[in-house]
Amino acid sequence: MNRNLPEIRQVLAFVAIVDSGSFTLAAKRLNLTQSAISHSLRALEDSLNTRLLNRRGKTHTMTASGEVFLDHCRKVLSELDLALATIDALQQRAG
Repeated sequence: MNRNLPEIRQVLAFVAIVDSGSFTLAAKRLNLTQSAISHSLRALEDSLNTRLLNRRGKTHTMTASGEVFLDHCRKVLSELDLALATIDALQQRAG
């Protein structure tokens, strides 16, 4: 693989923007500033060398790349949640 993997905070910011419909609400959801959310998305898009969202003022629409990436992000985040739940269950049985 030639490309570096995106940072999890960038992925979380992207998903939060899409889910909340707003950079500001995404920032509140993740306890970050709106500026941090914007920087995370910009860095993610730069690392992927593609736009994920088309921005027009305070509104945004998903690009084709954004739709594909979002689908995969949701799968990865779901797998991480499952891994954490499995680890928690193992620790409860051992403890």
